[in-house]
Amino acid sequence: MSQPLAQPPLWLGLLDNGALWWGLAACGSAQLSKLVIELVVHRRWNPKVLVETGGMPSSHSALLTGTAAALGWQQGFDSAVFALAACLCFVVLYDASGVRRAAGLTAAR
Repeated sequence: MSQPLAQPPLWLGLLDNGALWWGLAACGSAQLSKLVIELVVHRRWNPKVLVETGGMPSSHSALLTGTAAALGWQQGFDSAVFALAACLCFVVLYDASGVRRAAGLTAAR
């Protein structure tokens, strides 16, 4: 009698999650573009922008937009999973724009 095959750990499923990788790629692209902007506009090498929060483009917004788009392509743009991801994305985008507007007004004072 043969032994049943051992199941791989559940966390290994993260490595095969395309939507997660697309979201992380979008987030990484947003962070890298901050470094490029720093180099082109301010003409200085400042790798700290890769790990700093805030600023534009928003890495949080990019993460959720990339994930929602990938879920739409994988599950279908008419799926409940995409609807949930899109709603979450809209909330984060709206909140991020409000926080940035408030920070700009405070800085102007």
